[in-house]
Amino acid sequence: MKRVVPVLIVLLLIVGVAGSMVWKFLGSKYMPEKEYMDYASELGLGADEYAITLNHELLGDYAGREIDGRVYLPMDLVTKTINSRFYWNEAEQQLIFTTPTEMEIYKPLSTMCTVQSYSESSEVDAQYEVVKQLEGTSYVAADFVKLHTCMDLETYTDPNRIVAQTSWGTVQQVKADKVTNLRYKGGIKSEILREIPEGEKMVLIEAFDDWTNVVTEDGYVGWIETKDLGSPSEVTEEAPAFDEPVYTSIHKDYKINMAWHQVMSKSAGANVASVLSTIPGVNTISPTWYYFQDESGAVISDAVKEYVDTCHAAGVEVWALFSNEFTHSEDRVFDTEKTDQVLGSTEKRSAVIHSVIEDALSFGIDGINVDFELISADGADDYVEFIRELSIGCRANNLVLSVDNYVPKYSGYLNRREQGIVADYVVIMGYDETTAGSGTPGPTASQSFVREGISDTLAVVDKSKVINGMPLYTRVWSTTPDGAVSSFACGMTEALGYLTSHGVTPAYREDAGLNYGSYTSDVDGNFYEIWLQDADAVTDEVKMAMDADLAGVASWKIGFESGQEIWTLISSYLQ
Repeated sequence: MKRVVPVLIVLLLIVGVAGSMVWKFLGSKYMPEKEYMDYASELGLGADEYAITLNHELLGDYAGREIDGRVYLPMDLVTKTINSRFYWNEAEQQLIFTTPTEMEIYKPLSTMCTVQSYSESSEVDAQYEVVKQLEGTSYVAADFVKLHTCMDLETYTDPNRIVAQTSWGTVQQVKADKVTNLRYKGGIKSEILREIPEGEKMVLIEAFDDWTNVVTEDGYVGWIETKDLGSPSEVTEEAPAFDEPVYTSIHKDYKINMAWHQVMSKSAGANVASVLSTIPGVNTISPTWYYFQDESGAVISDAVKEYVDTCHAAGVEVWALFSNEFTHSEDRVFDTEKTDQVLGSTEKRSAVIHSVIEDALSFGIDGINVDFELISADGADDYVEFIRELSIGCRANNLVLSVDNYVPKYSGYLNRREQGIVADYVVIMGYDETTAGSGTPGPTASQSFVREGISDTLAVVDKSKVINGMPLYTRVWSTTPDGAVSSFACGMTEALGYLTSHGVTPAYREDAGLNYGSYTSDVDGNFYEIWLQDADAVTDEVKMAMDADLAGVASWKIGFESGQEIWTLISSYLQ
């Protein structure tokens, strides 16, 4: 008996220890974590940094800063995501905010703001530094951004958080059915972000069987057990009251029928009276008058007063074309690099704008048609800022501002939405579907290409401001026996002539919606193909523009048409 007692004691101790170990194991595996997360540390935030939740999404790549008692947002986040109207010039170290009538210019280390309208400039004290720089990063004051943006923005501390919203729509909302915990990750072993009281509403991001991903009104993004939430409901969020700046526009009470007139010198426009007699129905003409001398931004003008007076006497407005061509020998050449050099300089942009507008006013010109091509994605912000600033001058002087763009699929980075706000008209260059550099022959403007260009533009620009540009030219494509492809552009009559001279009758191609012809040359053995831009093509394109109730059409260019019947055809659909 004496031996049995110690054995029992030992067995009980063993069972106790084992039970304790099992309980500890089960607890570690199945008991919910009760520790709260050090949120700031987890996100890598410094003492003066703020986590940013924008439109219900935690932005891991950005952090706000508290500087001198004021909260600032990263400049890059503001200009690229929150409000593109904030234009930051890194090289010049200045922020420009453009309104319908003036530019506000802010620089680091100064509370002063330079305010520039078209005709005058002044200095205003903003009372605080709108722009700050810290550790190589530029920031803009959050309250300044909110002042000029339709947005909700709140800041929180312990931990530091910025919660902002700039887009509103329908969201799924859930409500806590009981007091519960919001965890950093889905699972009971994840640390707690904060306690959620019964009845708190949150936006649902993603729902699973056991856990639901949500975002709280105070900017926490985390997970809650699905069983602790009520059924989701659809809620429409409402934007805050905000006075949008009013961009007044010139709008004609008739459909625009514009024709581009390529003139390469002052003397080339001397026969404008004769030209007008051949383009019945055209109510707007755009001569190619303004371009650059060099990267200094000096503008060359081929404007002629008699040309303008003759057009006005015939009831035709003159919207002088301004291109980003630069003089090269005796020619003009589009130059991306030089364009970037001009538009990237605030001083040069201002000089260019004043030069063109003052010249236009002196000749009685009605408007400016901007035809800047080959704009790079890197230079897009500078270009759009140029259009904003040019609009100030045009608005102040009652000049029509129209802006030419390739179809959105080729230049979606040019912020057409902003162009459609600040300019009077946005012109779609609905051509060059297949360019000279294409390795495969194809049409200049197939029906689907034109339709897509119109549709994509109308997604961001009001139809009352959209003009559809049509080609009166096509390309003659040549493929050698060994497969080398080349092409050249020509007008309607010349293109058809190549086919008829080889006994070819054009046939309708369903895939392009154009008449097409091809032949093999007896002279060089090459295979030639032509997708015709003829009366049928023009008819379809004008119909598309009118079916979409656009502001009008434009045609490139005078001299490429087969005859007066083309202009009569166009105008018949614009009545």
